[in-house]
Amino acid sequence: MTTLCIDTSFGATVAVVSESGQVLSVVSEESSKAHAERLSLLVCEALEKAGLPAQAKQAGLTQVIVGTGPAPFTGLRAGLVTARVLGKVCGVPVRGVCSLDVIARQYLDSFPSDQELVVVTDARRKEVYFGHYRENGPDDVLRLDGPQVASAADVANQFMARPVKYAGAGTQVYSEVFSSAIPLQPLRFEVAYRLVKARLQAGETDFNTEPLYLRRPDVHPGKNA
Repeated sequence: MTTLCIDTSFGATVAVVSESGQVLSVVSEESSKAHAERLSLLVCEALEKAGLPAQAKQAGLTQVIVGTGPAPFTGLRAGLVTARVLGKVCGVPVRGVCSLDVIARQYLDSFPSDQELVVVTDARRKEVYFGHYRENGPDDVLRLDGPQVASAADVANQFMARPVKYAGAGTQVYSEVFSSAIPLQPLRFEVAYRLVKARLQAGETDFNTEPLYLRRPDVHPGKNA
């Protein structure tokens, strides 16, 4: 029983996770200009590195977990379309999860259960995507606010009076605003697996795979297109 995980919110990363929650392989493409074209190759590479057939239909997958963002239009769409196609081809469920939820859970693993966390990622246009969290049991999170998009300064001002910690790649881009941020960690797919498993055990059935764009695409057709 094997899970394929895909996230294209920050470049593109594909991972294979065992039933016990062990990460068997991880492959990434950091370039935002190339990852959409390389995603199918990344899936094959991840499966091979995990010791499985490169063809997903023959790999014995039991589910596909995909990050739903928030993120810019093109890369996020590529990841979600790929996940849906793989789910259909393999006959397995595709379970979407907000990428900020996963980031929040992996950081909250290191803090007391009452710690509040604001996850911040780069939204370009001098803005950030953010979500406000605290722990919901050992494997899930409670989202108190978001996901939303705003300027880094507005986010910092919004939480100025709360005892929050900041985490995520956006804190590096706007380090002058989030000066006391937690050091950046790579995305951990065993955490995504734990989070989805916890929600399934809690009876959740709606793992929506609709993308969280939060605003219009950077490029869109004109009126006469």
